[in-house]
Amino acid sequence: MNRLPYLLPSALRLPLPRISIAERVIAAMVRGALHYDTETGEALIGLSAALPAGSNAEPQIAVLDTVAPDASAVRHSVYFEQGDEWQSEMLRWLSDNWDDTRQRPDSTPAILPLWNVPLIHLGDWHKHPGTLTEPSRGDTHTAREVLADRQVNAAFLLAILATVWDRDKAQAAVATLSGQARPLLIDPPEQPASSIRLDCWYMSARNRRFVHVAPTVQPDSALPTLPIRSWHLAGPGRMRWEIVQIEKAGYAVVSVDQHDVDQVPPRELCLTLERDDGQRVWIAVTQADYPRQRPELRQVPAAAIRNLSENADLFLTLWPQSRPLSESAYPTWDWTASHSLGDLLAALDASPDAIAPEPSA
Repeated sequence: MNRLPYLLPSALRLPLPRISIAERVIAAMVRGALHYDTETGEALIGLSAALPAGSNAEPQIAVLDTVAPDASAVRHSVYFEQGDEWQSEMLRWLSDNWDDTRQRPDSTPAILPLWNVPLIHLGDWHKHPGTLTEPSRGDTHTAREVLADRQVNAAFLLAILATVWDRDKAQAAVATLSGQARPLLIDPPEQPASSIRLDCWYMSARNRRFVHVAPTVQPDSALPTLPIRSWHLAGPGRMRWEIVQIEKAGYAVVSVDQHDVDQVPPRELCLTLERDDGQRVWIAVTQADYPRQRPELRQVPAAAIRNLSENADLFLTLWPQSRPLSESAYPTWDWTASHSLGDLLAALDASPDAIAPEPSA
């Protein structure tokens, strides 16, 4: 069988990037490779260091984390498909909040100038069947299509292939790779006879061919830390449950918006809620780690929604008209993670005298 021409002739070879991978990324790939007998994989997210104008060098890359697909992922013995809307939403959340963080002069810990760049989708890792350590023709075709897509506007793609080996055979195979980029071999303690081999492949928009590269594994603390994942994405089941509880309390979810309420990253998730009779409107402000913290409620004039102009942004129009609920108006019971937004709404409706008169629109 003819091998794919992954390596460029030496005369045409371009400089290769320096790639650093956080230990948490290695751990995620090993867990996934061991958990699924079929193919599987996740998106790789991280940073591509800014290069001087006119530089011909390939970028320095930091792989900071992975984003797994949701339950809609398709996993078969020789096929894997992971693209879904939930995964895109998670990437968007992390990217937006990373931008908020890096643009603050008082970010803690401070972000080095090298890494003060947007968070991006770097590529993907996926498990290959058997001991197939090179990208397939399908992998190569897909990568070239992505790099040719002007809407994506990607300068490169990473493809990390995970394969599960007999430990002795894995070490013997790697020992034969004299003068080539060496893969990573991870020996999972839970499977003493096995090794997870990780082969990192890089395709630049300039050469459109996969090149085998050798990444460096870095402690998590040596690379930038990403924002916390918001509760509505980290646990989608919680959001579905909350909506049910809100509806049981007699309210509807009018909108769900991200908003930097306290001017401290990460952003808050704000739910605009209207009672079924249209007589009461709230904005519920939840922190990213909800339900650990009790939500904060802001009262909105009921007429504000009725008077909304046709092309107005609902949330940005209602927010300036809202005002926070007095602390004394909240239920006296202690908030726990077993409570819901519906519980708060029902308690407030049961004690209408505790709420100050509605603000005028």
